Amino acid sequence: MSTENEKTIEVYEKFGDKYLARNEEATKNDPRAKKDDARQKELLKTYVENLPKDAKIFEVGSAGGRDAKYLRSLGYENIAVSDVANYFLKKLEDEGFTPVKFDLIKDDFNDKYDFILCWAVLVHFTKDEAKAAILKMSEALNPGGRIALCVKHKEGHEEDWADFNGQIGAKRYFSYWNKDELESCMKESGFKNIDIKQHGGARACWLECCAEK
Repeated sequence: MSTENEKTIEVYEKFGDKYLARNEEATKNDPRAKKDDARQKELLKTYVENLPKDAKIFEVGSAGGRDAKYLRSLGYENIAVSDVANYFLKKLEDEGFTPVKFDLIKDDFNDKYDFILCWAVLVHFTKDEAKAAILKMSEALNPGGRIALCVKHKEGHEEDWADFNGQIGAKRYFSYWNKDELESCMKESGFKNIDIKQHGGARACWLECCAEK
């Protein structure tokens, strides 16, 4: 594990409550955050389209359980939720989940899955860590399985440490990708039907990716 990732995990252990509270407050009161939350739900619905309701799903980095709860609302019950931060594991238990402590850098998957969700996780990995993680997730999918993940793009930047407007009280590590770089990595990891969407401004945005094994 890199120093960058290790220190970022420490931030979530210490300030995870502020991180979740900030997101919850923004979703309730910020029109742009509300719109983004609705968009995320529509994306997830698209990503699992035509997957049987008994599909085996693994979510890497479930945090407070937002996406897992939405997938459950769509009728998917076979969801393994996970996180590396102990604070988030406790919150997931409070939400009625039975989470698994899972470090995507260090740990191996112990099963094969039909869908792996890895949302806003690889943003805290170095490029080498992220590329190895994408290959690991590919190997953990059943033939025809799907993956959904996102990374960040920031014009003229490869990486930085940021606490956006002092929102949680400590800086986290972020790596930045361009679309061609992400697409190349997905192909090299054995994925096909790669769909990458850019969401946000040209200087700082998300690259949202869904692909098939």
